[in-house]
Amino acid sequence: MTVDGSAALKLDFGGMTTTSSPRGGRGGLRLAVQTGLRGPDKYKLLEHRRHQAQIKARHLLRLMEEEQ
Repeated sequence: MTVDGSAALKLDFGGMTTTSSPRGGRGGLRLAVQTGLRGPDKYKLLEHRRHQAQIKARHLLRLMEEEQ
């Protein structure tokens, strides 16, 4: 599978940049949510989330390829 990155050219962020924010301040930066987990359970949860994100990304890429 080859990905050329042309989909990135189609994104529209409505003129917002990392230095502009409707509320002012830090450009929409936010802190990560605390999971409250420690030790091995924390890493199991993070691994599961990473795996789910990979599945979603592959699915979106497949959908984008079908549209072309």
